[in-house]
Amino acid sequence: MEFFLLIKKESFGNMGIFLLSLILAISGVYSTKFFSILLPLFASGLFITQKGWQHIKIYLPGLAVFFLLILGWSGLSLLWTINLGAGLKSFFSLGATLFFSYIFLCCVLQGDSNFIQRAYKLLMLSALFLAVVVVFQSYMDAFNIKGLAHPSYLLKPSASILGLFGFGACAFLWAGDKKTLSIISFVFIGLLLTLTTCQTAIYAYVFASCVFALSYAMPFWTTRLAMLGSYTLLLLTPILHAYIFLPVKMLSLPYYFVFLTNSFFHRLLAWEFYAHKFFERPFLGWGISSSRYLFEKPELLPGYENTIHPHKAIIQAYVELGIFGGVLVSFFVAYLFWLVEKHVKDRLAVAVCNATIVFGLILADMTHSLWANYWLSLCVLAAGSLLLFIKYRAEQKPAEGGRLKPILAPA
Repeated sequence: MEFFLLIKKESFGNMGIFLLSLILAISGVYSTKFFSILLPLFASGLFITQKGWQHIKIYLPGLAVFFLLILGWSGLSLLWTINLGAGLKSFFSLGATLFFSYIFLCCVLQGDSNFIQRAYKLLMLSALFLAVVVVFQSYMDAFNIKGLAHPSYLLKPSASILGLFGFGACAFLWAGDKKTLSIISFVFIGLLLTLTTCQTAIYAYVFASCVFALSYAMPFWTTRLAMLGSYTLLLLTPILHAYIFLPVKMLSLPYYFVFLTNSFFHRLLAWEFYAHKFFERPFLGWGISSSRYLFEKPELLPGYENTIHPHKAIIQAYVELGIFGGVLVSFFVAYLFWLVEKHVKDRLAVAVCNATIVFGLILADMTHSLWANYWLSLCVLAAGSLLLFIKYRAEQKPAEGGRLKPILAPA
């Protein structure tokens, strides 16, 4: 009798994973804002099932400090923001996202082997369904099927999902002795990215793949260089875009037409504008969600409209939150690489973490708004999948897994 009850329970569990995977895949193309709702649902569900109120502990104290600092300074900037209504909306949504993000990551750290296996099933099924939906929609667009074809930008958010979760999914397959399938999946993800027509994601995937290879070959030095290099570049971003990487100078470079697409040139114009706006108010910034209200002319240049946000997270941090906000975000990115260097000793896990961070950093610095809830939620969910993979590798290699305890144990 107990055996049949167990089978019934597993059947319901698998059916739930199947339906959730299908919803995730469809949302990944047609409604990415669903992920803004999904994160609180996941966090609340895990907190309830794990009875988190019975053993409240402070996990990842460095992450908690960053969340409090960025939220506190963003809230303080409401005192001088240009548009208080937009600022309040961004502040409260950011607060909710960071709150549920912290709960979610803490719950993931407490997950057992059964939880990892269920998450693995969810990840694999979601990837399969997402691939089907991306291929389907790309064909509908290519042949302009009436009623099913949509603007090309519809597929671009799915490129972020493919890149953020792709390295972890392939690594799970590799660690599970499915090496051939892992390699095929890795190549297939690259092909899917070309169907999304998101050039930023394609270039980011290629560059992150190079980081993956280097991290696997030289885990310590690659992570250390990534930490120092990213921190330095992010700190210097306003200077680089205000005085060095100017759009006019880019046009004078040989073979500029190879990389300087119309979209990229538009971004360069916006970054130059926002960089100069930062230097107008470098200490306090213009306030949270003020970027879209800083324009004084209807166009950046004839034919190039004003942007609703900088399309570069670090520039947005500097412009809206001043030098403290920019340095804080720069430090946080370096802190992520520091966590990998200090606590993750398995080569494969280091490579996966570094590649995913680099992919997310490029997308954040080329495409997404700093306060976009669905983007922040995707990053947190991807971080959760990385933590699960680290735990999985720790179980596979107990000798090395012991070194993972500092990050997996409460403070």
